[in-house]
Amino acid sequence: MSALLILGGIAWDPTIAGALVVATGVATFMGSIWLILSTNTGIRVGTLISFAAFFGWMTILAATWWMYGSGWKGESPSWQVIDINVGDLGQSALLEARLLPNLEDLKSGYELVLESGDAAAMAEFATLPSAADNPDLSDTELAALQASRQLRNETITHSELATAAPNVTDAAGFDDFSGWHLLATTQAGDAQAQAIADVLNHPSMGFTSSADFKMLDTYTMGGKPTLVENPNRLDRITHWITSSARLTHPVRYTVVQLQEVVHVTVAPGETPARPVIDEAKSVVSVIMVRDLGSVRLRPALVSLGSLFIFIALCYWLHVRDKEVMARREEFEKNGS
Repeated sequence: MSALLILGGIAWDPTIAGALVVATGVATFMGSIWLILSTNTGIRVGTLISFAAFFGWMTILAATWWMYGSGWKGESPSWQVIDINVGDLGQSALLEARLLPNLEDLKSGYELVLESGDAAAMAEFATLPSAADNPDLSDTELAALQASRQLRNETITHSELATAAPNVTDAAGFDDFSGWHLLATTQAGDAQAQAIADVLNHPSMGFTSSADFKMLDTYTMGGKPTLVENPNRLDRITHWITSSARLTHPVRYTVVQLQEVVHVTVAPGETPARPVIDEAKSVVSVIMVRDLGSVRLRPALVSLGSLFIFIALCYWLHVRDKEVMARREEFEKNGS
């Protein structure tokens, strides 16, 4: 009766629901199999067979997790910040980062567009809206729109330019700065997100939100070789084979740069102005290394551990069968 009162007092809520479901499943399904085996072969042999079957099944299940990186996974790949450099990259704690030029030593993205004469780049970043394209706008509205577009053109970053016109940045040498190459904005999403989070987690940087700064350029170095531009089928097959056969992963670094913007007070209901970089502030370079994580480590350990236990239990059953057979032969000889 007391046991029923205890069970009645247990609330079926999310805090214990999972544990109760697992315990019920183990007792019902695995317990029933163990009971059937024990009634036919004895408790000891039935227990050995049940555990051997369980660990054999766990070997197969964990091997599937190991293969597809699912199930009980380890840590996912991530970017780990190793240095936050303010100002001169030549003072960075990472020697490889010192090979990158400082932003003020490079031509701006707008200057590269004008010098290149590239049709796509000029159409995107060196043209202004015209009255013919916007017949519904007044002269004042058109002038404001043109001023906003010109500001956007003049403040384009190299990574933004690489997104729209990668041939312009490649021709300017941004594809190789002593092993570093520029990443387009569309290719630097997770690295930029990690850089923003880490900068905001350092109150000493003086940033309270992502609106306090503007993301500039992102550079990367190392990592596995990537596909060549416009790859054919042979290139893809060769790249897949070489990548799969590589036992170790080369270290990969990424530098994400940002700079504080001019603080502008916006009246309630008004559209925020386009952010303008404060030239008096230093460029902040967040230097990160790629951590590949351990997604398949746990499934691998579970699979190999279950396999060893399965083999040991099978060997134990084999030894026991040999002992039983030897005793049976001895009994038959003595009986005859």
